[in-house]
Parts: sequence; structure tokens; C-alpha cells
Amino acid sequence: MGDVLEQFFILTGLLVCLACLAKCVRFSRRILLNYWKVLPKSFLQSMGQWAVITGAGDGIGKAYSFELAKRGLNVVLISRTLEKLEAIATEIERTTGRSVKIIQADFTKDDIYEHIKEKLAGLEIGILVNNVGMLPNLLPSHFLNAPDEIQVSHRPV
Repeated sequence: MGDVLEQFFILTGLLVCLACLAKCVRFSRRILLNYWKVLPKSFLQSMGQWAVITGAGDGIGKAYSFELAKRGLNVVLISRTLEKLEAIATEIERTTGRSVKIIQADFTKDDIYEHIKEKLAGLEIGILVNNVGMLPNLLPSHFLNAPDEIQVSHRPV
């Protein structure tokens, strides 16, 4: 009789532990699903209708351009190679249906900023991805020890 009673209590304790574990898992799933969701598409659009991406001719800048357009934003592509910009703009418009503006600008020049400002005038810009390849020095150095002038990391065109 003692062995049967002992086994009964062990089984009862095991069932209570499993029930508590199931409740904890259900509670955790609800908390995680409600509070750790990815931001909805409308959040990005609430920042502004346009995203500006510098260095959009290839690499990370190009990838940002496509992702932001897929998420419902119109994009302004800024890079120095007009042919690349035109090809990327056409592809973004074709695949996402979003509006694309292009601005050709070489950030090694000092006189480009007024031109960019004119082209961006009137747009409701919510996001800026500053991806242009500028370095303070071609060799690694501490930021505060870097010279005032910026050298450009030229990628092959």
C-alpha cells in the first residue's frame, strides 16, 4: 500500500509540474508575440514618404534601396555613376512599383550639396541612409587624430 501511495503522489506531482510548464510556455508565447513583433510597414511610411540613400550604386546602399522600396517607401538614389543609378531605378520601379528619383553626385567634390538640396526640395523625407564611401584617412587611425580633410574610398566603377 505504501508503494502505491508513493507512486500516486509522484505521478500527481509530475502532472502538476507539466501543467505549470504548459501554462508558462503559453504565457511566454503570448508575451513574445505581442511585444516583440517586427515593426509594421506603416511605421516606416509614417516617418515620411521618401527615403534617401547615398552610395546607392551598389553593395549595401543598393540593398537598402530595394528593401526600403519593398516596405512601401519611395526612394532617392544618390551615387556618382549615372548608368548604375538608372539601371537600379528602373529595376526598383519594375519590381516594387514605388517611385524612384536619382541624383548623380560625386562626394569628392565640395560643390554638390546645393544641387542635392535643390533636388530634394519638397520631398517628405523620413529616412536617410548615409552609405557613401568616405574615409578620414586611407590608413586606420583614431577619429580625433584624423586630418580635417576627407579622403575618398574609391570603388571600381
